[in-house]
Amino acid sequence: MTVAPRLIAVSLVAGASLWSLAIVTRVDEPFGTDSGVLVSIGLLTFSLIAAVGLLMPRGRWARNLARALLGGEALLATAVPLMGWAIPALLATGVSVIGIQGKWLDGWLRRLPAADGPGLKAMLYALGAIALVPAIGLAAPGGVEIRHGLLGALGVLIAWGYGKAQLWALWAGRLLLPIFTLVAAIASGPLGSIALLIIGLSLTYLAWSAATRLAIRPLMDNLPGPRRMQPKPEPNS
Repeated sequence: MTVAPRLIAVSLVAGASLWSLAIVTRVDEPFGTDSGVLVSIGLLTFSLIAAVGLLMPRGRWARNLARALLGGEALLATAVPLMGWAIPALLATGVSVIGIQGKWLDGWLRRLPAADGPGLKAMLYALGAIALVPAIGLAAPGGVEIRHGLLGALGVLIAWGYGKAQLWALWAGRLLLPIFTLVAAIASGPLGSIALLIIGLSLTYLAWSAATRLAIRPLMDNLPGPRRMQPKPEPNS
């Protein structure tokens, strides 16, 4: 393993950790305590997923996920006061941006997706379910209500169940997720409501897509097994 992917992975996790400290150590500026915790959990979770994805499967999806994470950190820099932990966090984000965009990853990452990979829609469904947790913190920066917590818990449950190839995780996204999203959106501000509705309805669409279902229930699993040939009866002599 070359040094560059390791350093980039470390910088991604370090940057997310520093931003988490910058958020949780500044109460009510701009996030309340519970909202800041949810945003921090999201940053750390996606930084770990991106880091592991770069080092282990060497997937290009991990690079794109890291870019999305760094874009979110850049947006945080416009909302979080640049003092204390936010200063080294911003520096770590800049280092990670340079690292993730560098050509030194081109030879390390896989050129083509794995032949037996889950597919884009399946990955978006699993990652999007996890993204509900930080999205709730961003949608309700002043404080999280029980309705928000139920939506976040459902997202974690869906991501866990789908990762275990459980069919109920699809039906939860198809039937329960739009209801929980609507209830949580009502308790959020205008922009937060729009963001939650976009994420929730997008996940519902993915849950109904054939590619997302086939990722955990391939057609081959439903085909009948080979039949035994009946011996041909001998003619009566």
